[in-house]
Amino acid sequence: MRPRKPTNKIPPIAAKKAVESDLGTRKKNLLTQSQDLESIAKSLTGVDVNSALSIDERAQQGAMYLDATYWFVGIYDRMQYDEDKNVAKAVLQNRLGFYAYMLDMAVDQTNGYLGLTRVPAVAQQGQRIRDELRAAKVKLDEIAASLK
Repeated sequence: MRPRKPTNKIPPIAAKKAVESDLGTRKKNLLTQSQDLESIAKSLTGVDVNSALSIDERAQQGAMYLDATYWFVGIYDRMQYDEDKNVAKAVLQNRLGFYAYMLDMAVDQTNGYLGLTRVPAVAQQGQRIRDELRAAKVKLDEIAASLK
């Protein structure tokens, strides 16, 4: 059996460096906004603290999805054999679709929690998180489109 040679006929993710940079920036933004919201939540009670912590949880989930995507993209890009890359591409497309769906759900859930909050600071921070989650979903959709 002859050893396989790298062929790299399958196209890489478009602008991989920019993708990784954007994913990292969005993750950092979500984590920073999450920390800010946690600080605000310390002074709240009752329904207000529950809304803030629920929004914060969506930000944490979003950061987790972006982190996972970052690693999947990196692994996919480093593969050298077309057979391996085809399998990894299918997995990456599946994960991108799933994470984009989950981010979309997080946006909807965040909107629901925003409707419950009575604290302007929580509403403002929650809107920032919601917008960042939405932008992250768009980015995942763009990555998926570059794989077709």
